[in-house]
Parts: sequence; structure tokens; C-alpha cells
Amino acid sequence: MAEFHCEILTPHRRLYAGNAEAVIFVTHDGELEILDQHEPCVMPVRIGLLRLRADGRTRKAAVTEGFARVKKGRLDIFVDAAEWDEEIDVPRARSALERASARLSSETLRWRLDASAQAAARARNRLAIAASVVRAETPAQSVAEASPQP
Repeated sequence: MAEFHCEILTPHRRLYAGNAEAVIFVTHDGELEILDQHEPCVMPVRIGLLRLRADGRTRKAAVTEGFARVKKGRLDIFVDAAEWDEEIDVPRARSALERASARLSSETLRWRLDASAQAAARARNRLAIAASVVRAETPAQSVAEASPQP
């Protein structure tokens, strides 16, 4: 399969730099798959699962808000935060979800409610991606341990 250059960048790290066969991520209009020879464009990236196919294997990452740019045979993705599925700290994500949920139930200022809703969405995304990895690799009992609690 044809390849193109891809970089996934956050303010704190370069998650990936190399060739890719395909990259799939969430935009405002749903999932978008970028392949070689894609038309040049710029689009928003939403909180969600990013799948990167390179060297015949697919990797998963949790990404937050940002934007992506396709230009001259390359894809650049700039997001606030990104981590590979195996890097997700499940207890930390659970704690973040609990804190965000508590703020959602007590806040009255609109901007704080919006920020808390975004924090909860990021935590749920990380937990969902971590749970999908656990389901694929371990027995069902471990899945319950990694899954988000209601």
C-alpha cells in the first residue's frame, strides 16, 4: 500500500513521525481516513480514537482537540494531548473522570461547566480506548477492572 509522511504533535511531545499507510481520526463530521494522495485540506480533530496503520500493523491512540493538515504528501496532526493505548494510565483517567463528574454536578458558571464536560469527555475517551486494548489481550475479568465505572 502507498505511504505518506505523518507527524502527530502535541505541545509536549512528538507522538509519531514516520510513514503511514492510513490514519483515521474523528472530525466534526465523523471519522475521516487519510490515505496517500489525499487532497490538501485542513480540518478539526475532535476527542476520540486515532488509528494509524504503518508497516502492516495498526496502532491506536487517544487524542484530544486540535487540527489536521494534509499538504504535499504529508499529514500533520496538532492536538492538545495524545497517548498510545498502552501508555494510558487507567487509575489516573478514572480519577480525572470522577473529578470532572463532581465538578459537573456542582458548577454553576457556564464556562466551568463546559471545561468540566470536556475533561469528562477526555477521560471517558482514554478509558474506552484502554478498555478496548484490555478486551483484546486479557480475560473478561480484567476488562471490568479497566472499564469506566458509572
